Amino acid sequence: MKEIIKVESKRVLKSQMFIVFLVSVILLSISSSFQAVKSYELWDEGGFVASGWENLKHGKENAGNRSIEDAIATRRGQEEAVFVDETNIEKLVALNYQDKTAGELSDGEINLFFENRLRTIERRLDENINVDYTESEKERFMKEAEKLTSLTVGFSEGWKVLNRDMGSFIVIILVMISIIIMPLFADETQTRMQELSRSAMKGKKQLNFARIITAYGMGSILYIFAVLLCFFIKMMPFGFSGANELIQSSENTFFSVFHISYMQQFIWNCLRGYVSLIFMVSLTMLISVMLEQIMAGIAAICFYWGLLLIMNQMISFEVNHMFANFMPLRLAGSIDFYNRNELYRFAGRTFDSIVWCPVVALILSIGMAVLAMWQLHRKTSEGASSLVIYGRWKNCWNNKNRGHGGCCALYLCGKWK
Repeated sequence: MKEIIKVESKRVLKSQMFIVFLVSVILLSISSSFQAVKSYELWDEGGFVASGWENLKHGKENAGNRSIEDAIATRRGQEEAVFVDETNIEKLVALNYQDKTAGELSDGEINLFFENRLRTIERRLDENINVDYTESEKERFMKEAEKLTSLTVGFSEGWKVLNRDMGSFIVIILVMISIIIMPLFADETQTRMQELSRSAMKGKKQLNFARIITAYGMGSILYIFAVLLCFFIKMMPFGFSGANELIQSSENTFFSVFHISYMQQFIWNCLRGYVSLIFMVSLTMLISVMLEQIMAGIAAICFYWGLLLIMNQMISFEVNHMFANFMPLRLAGSIDFYNRNELYRFAGRTFDSIVWCPVVALILSIGMAVLAMWQLHRKTSEGASSLVIYGRWKNCWNNKNRGHGGCCALYLCGKWK
């Protein structure tokens, strides 16, 4: 079995293919990192103010690790916010105090920072037009939100951009992995293994099982390798500080009720991405088994991703809630899982979308894998039956040449054993 897995792995992931995958991951990571740094460039009416590197350097040197109350108090009496360590504070203030600036806040308002946040979260739950929350569900959300009683604000830009951009990177990696493993179950004319492997049913079953292990194993290795490579390349310009800061220090997740750090958010994103990988490997396996042609399989995968992109552009809660949330595009990269407070009700219980959607995606993946294995088993049985029929016909033909011309007719009538 190990030898078969090794042979199949080398067959679909040749050295040239691995080099292409490696170079693609490196280029994507470098490009994403470069664009992230460039997004920190500072401009005003007079033109260029500072480069992204200068802005980040200023942030590292001046952000410190202060409580949000102290950071807001420090901003009072200062000039307009320019650098990232200053604008981060102003963005949180604007979110929490209805577009006010830090300089406009009194000591009493600053001391009510977390109470203001809770009121905003409660109002959003009451005004949500997509979900009719029960009182117990609202209480559960508010209880989670109340866990945030202090917030440290420092320099954590690397973790912010990493978690922000991780979804789009994972989607590209999933497409590449799908194409790489497609030949495992597609047309085998190049390797001439189709007729040979069907000569023994047990041999074909062993080959199918080895290929299934290869698909999930190779996909997992490539996924982990790509994520680790992206992580280090993406974080190098920013540094690794801020891993233990809570995600509420970011304007994108300030109103999230999940009391987790940036490191924990990254782990969650990686886990959701891995579930998406399992889904895509199962789907690719099913498509390639059904179509049996590599180009047809690739076309089907491209059509599937195109359909997901169209759905993502529709921005429809119903479509997302009932379908797209369980698919790799949103499952791997959507920030809505942290902010939307979306619920799923099943068997009298309520589940957060960040937990429910990966579980359902895993169940769907298992279903597709089982269907693909059943199809492989059916083809194996048909192949073995065809081989037996061919052998009997050959015996009939030989007997006919020896003067037993009636045996083929008897065989066709079902009387020849």
